[in-house]
Amino acid sequence: MVSSGKESYKGTYSSLNSKESSEEVRKALAAHLDKDSVDAFFNFVNDYNATVGSVGLTGDFSTFTKTDYDVEKISNLWAPKKGDFVGTNCRINSYCLLKNSIEIPKLEKDDSLLFVDNDAIDKGKVFDAEDKDAFDILFSRVNTEATTDVKVHAAKMEQFLSQFKFNENARMLSVVVHDDLDGQSLFIGHVGILVPSEDGYLFVEKLTFEEPYQAIKFATKEDCYKYLDTKYENYTGEGLAKSFIIDNDKWVQL
Repeated sequence: MVSSGKESYKGTYSSLNSKESSEEVRKALAAHLDKDSVDAFFNFVNDYNATVGSVGLTGDFSTFTKTDYDVEKISNLWAPKKGDFVGTNCRINSYCLLKNSIEIPKLEKDDSLLFVDNDAIDKGKVFDAEDKDAFDILFSRVNTEATTDVKVHAAKMEQFLSQFKFNENARMLSVVVHDDLDGQSLFIGHVGILVPSEDGYLFVEKLTFEEPYQAIKFATKEDCYKYLDTKYENYTGEGLAKSFIIDNDKWVQL
């Protein structure tokens, strides 16, 4: 069990670095997502784990504690083999899994905070032009107001995401961040996919470009919400609202 003040949650996790854990997660994802998307996702997983797999990645599911990965060691293994392709992150992997089961309208995009993502997509030839465009629309920056009131920001994000048709079973859980570097805006700073599993729920995420994949089993959706809320509680700054969670297109009030 991991505790943070009033919040606590239990879970077991894997970095998908074993055949058994990969097959279990593949089965859970394939129940709610198309085969091509799941296959493409596991191509990313296997490429990453084959490249950096010697750096403390877990295979089979084990008790979840606070995870710290040696990013410097990982980068030293990745860079010589991959050059200036930085790999994939949470948003790229989530889009890869969801792209054939959600509807993304042709909206005007604001990809000003996606420059690293788009550079990776181009250098790694990750998506074609049509997918890249849809990716940029889904993870666009959203205009907001200068307030620390999460309720105001959550309403703006709900309004934006209500234009998309999401998958009811493979749910997109987003950690939304308030940013004021270039006007007041909201941005999906972290994202992963939650699916039902035999023992409750399974949350699948890629932590960062450098850090590994995590598949985490939770007994309840609420435990997953608490995990995200705790892990990303410091995604804020002076004069900014605290980060908050959106489940598909609805604000999660904890």
